[in-house]
Amino acid sequence: MSKSTRPSPHNTFSSCARGYIKRVQNTAHTFSLWEPKQSFIVGVSGGADSSCLVDIFFFLAQKYDFTLHLAHVNYRLRGKASEEDEAAVRKMAEHYDVPLTVLRPPKKSFTKNEEAYRDIRYQFFEKLRAEKNYDHIAVAHNEDDQAETILLRLLRGSGLSGLGAMRPKNGYVIRPLIMTSRQDILAYLKERHLSYRKDHSNDDPRYLRNRIRHELLPLLEKNFQPKIKKLLATTTMLLAADYALLDTLIPHLVFDQTETTPTFSRRDTLTHPEPVIRHAFRALLKPYFQGNNPPKGLIDEILKMLKSSKKKNQTVSFHGLKLERKGDTVTLLNFPQ
Repeated sequence: MSKSTRPSPHNTFSSCARGYIKRVQNTAHTFSLWEPKQSFIVGVSGGADSSCLVDIFFFLAQKYDFTLHLAHVNYRLRGKASEEDEAAVRKMAEHYDVPLTVLRPPKKSFTKNEEAYRDIRYQFFEKLRAEKNYDHIAVAHNEDDQAETILLRLLRGSGLSGLGAMRPKNGYVIRPLIMTSRQDILAYLKERHLSYRKDHSNDDPRYLRNRIRHELLPLLEKNFQPKIKKLLATTTMLLAADYALLDTLIPHLVFDQTETTPTFSRRDTLTHPEPVIRHAFRALLKPYFQGNNPPKGLIDEILKMLKSSKKKNQTVSFHGLKLERKGDTVTLLNFPQ
C-alpha cells in the first residue's frame, strides 16, 4: 500500500462513494449483520476487497461507535510478495489507527489443499474474536466470489449445504460486501484514491478457481448470460435460505443425553427419510469438525452401519470420532464438549 494521509472526514466522501456505502448498509440491515457499538475482527489480506472493507468500516465506526481490530495471515507462500503484503497491512492499520494481529503459521502446516489454508485463517479469526470477546468476524467476500464458489462446488460435486454455504451471516462471520460486485469495489477504491496489493497467484491457471474466474465465467458472460455472476450469486443466496429453513423444519433426532455421550435408537432413526437422516447427522457432527460439514463419506458409512442387518456390534471411526452400534443403541464417543 502506498503511503497516504489520514483518512478523509465524512464530508469529503464523494456521492458515488457514499452511495456504495449506503448499499453495504442496506445489506447489513437486510440480513441483520450488526448493531451500533458492536466490535469486529476484520480479516485483511491487503487486496482490493479487504482494503475496501476496512475503509468502509472506518467510516461506519465513527457513525455507529464500532470497535475494530484487523487480522492478517501471512502464510509466506509467495516469498517477498507475502512479506510485502504483511507490510502493507501494517501500514493500513497505522493509517486508520486500528490495532492489528498477524498470524505467521509454521511451515509444517503448508499444504496444497486450499481448504486447509481457509481453516487456518478462520480458526485464527475465531480464536482472536473469542479472546477479545468481540461480536463479529467481518470478511470481504463479494458477488464475484459467490459466483466462483458455486461453480467450483458444482464442478467438484456438492449438495445443498455446500452450494449455499457463503451466507451474509454465518455464526459470528459476516460478509457486508456480499451483495456488491468486484467491479463495484474497484470503482469505490478508485473514487477514494486507495491503493491495494495484487496477488498474482490469483492468475495462476493451475488453480481451478482461477480458471473459473478467468476462463469459464467470461465464456458464460459472453456466450450465454451477461449477468451470470449476479444470477449465480442470487442462486447461492436462495439456496442458503432454503438450507436454513430445512434446519428449522427437519425433525431433529432425539438423543438420550448423558454427561459425555449422545445415544440414539437405530430403529427410530431409520423411520425418517434418508435425506432427513443425513441432514440430522451433519448437524450433530458439525461441532467435531469446527462448525464445518462432516465428510460425505463419513455420513455414508454411518448410514451403511444403521441399515446393516447384521446382529453383531458395529463401529464407524474417523480421526478419533467413534460411533458404536450395539443392538438398537448407537453411541457417539469422543464427542466434543
